Amino acid sequence: MSEPLDDPLAALRREYLAGVPARLEELRQDIAAFRGGQKEALASLKIRFHRLAGSGGSYGFPEISAIAREMEQWIATRPAAAEAGRLDEAVARLSRVSQQPQTPHPAMPAKELGLKWRALLIVSPGPEREQLKPALQAAGYEVAFGHRHDDPAALPPGERPHLVVISTGPGEGDPSAIASSWTNGRSSRPRAVVLIETLRAVAKLRAIAAGVDAVILAERMLEDLPRYARTLARIGPPPSRVLLVDPDTERAAEVAACLEEASIRVVRSQIAKTVPELLDREAPDLLLLGTGPPDAEGPAVAAMVRQDPRFHLLPIVFLGPAVVPDQMEALRAGADDFLAFPAAPELILQTVISRAERGRRLREALHRDDLTGLLNQVTLMAQLEHAVEHSRRHGGDVAFVVFDLDRFAEVNERFGQAVGDQVLLHVATVFRSNVRASDVIGRYGGEEFAMILRGGGSQGASVLAAKLRRVLGEQAATTAEGLIIPLHVSVGWAAFPSDGNTAGELVHGAVRALRMEKLEKT
Repeated sequence: MSEPLDDPLAALRREYLAGVPARLEELRQDIAAFRGGQKEALASLKIRFHRLAGSGGSYGFPEISAIAREMEQWIATRPAAAEAGRLDEAVARLSRVSQQPQTPHPAMPAKELGLKWRALLIVSPGPEREQLKPALQAAGYEVAFGHRHDDPAALPPGERPHLVVISTGPGEGDPSAIASSWTNGRSSRPRAVVLIETLRAVAKLRAIAAGVDAVILAERMLEDLPRYARTLARIGPPPSRVLLVDPDTERAAEVAACLEEASIRVVRSQIAKTVPELLDREAPDLLLLGTGPPDAEGPAVAAMVRQDPRFHLLPIVFLGPAVVPDQMEALRAGADDFLAFPAAPELILQTVISRAERGRRLREALHRDDLTGLLNQVTLMAQLEHAVEHSRRHGGDVAFVVFDLDRFAEVNERFGQAVGDQVLLHVATVFRSNVRASDVIGRYGGEEFAMILRGGGSQGASVLAAKLRRVLGEQAATTAEGLIIPLHVSVGWAAFPSDGNTAGELVHGAVRALRMEKLEKT
């Protein structure tokens, strides 16, 4: 694995360990129910140990995986309640193993975890919000209402939500900006953050960088969100969208039905050559590839996806008969897993959820600017190269716009870096709230931001620059200490094809125009 992945993977491992106490508390509750004679408790224990076995291996903790796998197999023998002591021993072993690695975030007390799932609704007041509350309560959640300006770090551990639902109305800002404030802190991060897509479309890449786990259409909110919440509590955060490419229609129908029951949208195709177009259009959380005739191109598709910088971290799971050469070929081509079919529905669902969640966390860590929650420079440049190449093939304009905060160094020197960071966060929020969902926005440098405007040339860039200058002038940054800091920016842009034919030429042209404007101000 390349060097830049090491820190994100270490963060993912720490995050996983921080969540283990919650999983162990769930096991203890099921063990108590098993002793009390509840018939469904043994089935729940088997699912929970199966989940630990899979996730422990995925995150690089083989001892956790081995203990959980042992218990999963033992439960399959249908033990009696009098033998529950073996389960207690396994939970104690898991607790010891999970505490051996050093983690930066202490685990929350067990009494605060797993006893009752909590949901926080950051939704504008109205009939739909009032309908959501009883629907989530029926799914087993305690429900509270929040505000978009709430500070997640201010909540005590016993009140931190497992599920945060965000929906914004006109003038209430970009929901991804609110989501980012909830996903910045590893130790206090909710189990899932869901955006409700209203009239304003959610920018997919922006949502990934903000750590969003799912996007649900407003018109399906009352139906889909409670199902999502139940799946979250039972297994984990289901992905929004899965792309299923399988020539076997019967198998595809069976798999799709299993996933859709958990509120996962499944986009189906029988033909492998449709994958590039579907990836562009649907931006799925996971790719499921069926094996077998008549279209035996699965490994080639997986290899193609791995070579595309936009999708090389997309989880890929193959589905087909347990034929060892086919399994080996799929793994060599870049598959993350191979599900031998026929498979139990709960195993299909668990595999998809676990792989998709790990993929989302990894993509978030690699795409995200840690301070602002916007795209980082590397991802921004990759998106610009793709936008230029797309316009070259299909026509249309692309503009690259760079913004630089004037005299920002003086803010840091006078008030300190902490205040400077608050100013950058404010600017990121203003920008996110005043651009189209199709506009790609990221942090380009220390006090520099950049945007990619698809379908917008120099004229579109000029209009956007004027708008954002005005909005920043009207919305000065107010810090936590009560300081009011006026904001002014210098702007430069370049458009394809009039100002350059490559991404590099557009960057050079935009930065040169920016520097010229700054010189004129001195």
